Amino acid sequence: MVEPSTKRSSTIKKAHTPAPERETAHKPAATIRVSNLKCVLWRNESAKGPWYVADLVRTFKDESGFHETNKVPADDLLKVAFLAQQAYAQLQELKAGDRAASQHEFDDAPQPE
Repeated sequence: MVEPSTKRSSTIKKAHTPAPERETAHKPAATIRVSNLKCVLWRNESAKGPWYVADLVRTFKDESGFHETNKVPADDLLKVAFLAQQAYAQLQELKAGDRAASQHEFDDAPQPE
């Protein structure tokens, strides 16, 4: 196995540090894991309603500890496909919950007499 160069390793660490606003703003709507891969689903709000963003992350360990990157070896693409399928199913459940909550708010609104 080829060891990653120091330059590349430090680039990965800096490039994939979570944005401060994401850490403090809100928690993920869902996290789905398959082996050393995970898909994090983030819920956002807009005037048109909620929408979601997905982050694909691979965890790896080197001599300085654990790190995360969005680069995935080609041999892991089948795992990525399975993870994407699981994330899509979870996303549909989250969206269904949003629709149900929206409908519930509409049902509870005062009705004209």
